Amino acid sequence: MKSAITYKFVYVSGILLMFLIFSCNKNQKDAERALLSQYLEENNIIKDPVADGLYIIENGFSTSESSDFPQKGDTLIIIYKGYLLSDQNIVFDEKTIDNPGKYVYLTDKVIPGWEKAVGLMKKNMPALLIMSSDWAYKGHQTGIIPPYSTLIFEVRIVEIIKP
Repeated sequence: MKSAITYKFVYVSGILLMFLIFSCNKNQKDAERALLSQYLEENNIIKDPVADGLYIIENGFSTSESSDFPQKGDTLIIIYKGYLLSDQNIVFDEKTIDNPGKYVYLTDKVIPGWEKAVGLMKKNMPALLIMSSDWAYKGHQTGIIPPYSTLIFEVRIVEIIKP
């Protein structure tokens, strides 16, 4: 009899714990959406997202004569600065012209928002990428990036090297 009561207690406790976790995650996700909406409004960003929660705002005109977009297997040389929407003083990653990032498009493992956005960019087109946690790390803590964090990247593809 005692083990049946213990089993029911553990079962009910587990359900309550799952409900509590879901409620906390929903609150964090709602807070993220509100912060993103506020940022878009304060910065007069009226451009529609390329996908739900993913914005690409071009900061200039491409100086490249080529209209080529990155293709699978191209090596991209990129400069960027990545920071949190919630605290724009926290730069979690940065690559400069003296030390650019380098990765193989659609081959190397990066966050989905990065792949989607970079695939829509041309060489030398400065852009501001805004991506909700759905396009980044979702509800996972990653380094100094808290769960449900909207990320902002200032990005420019410096070179597209064909295989």
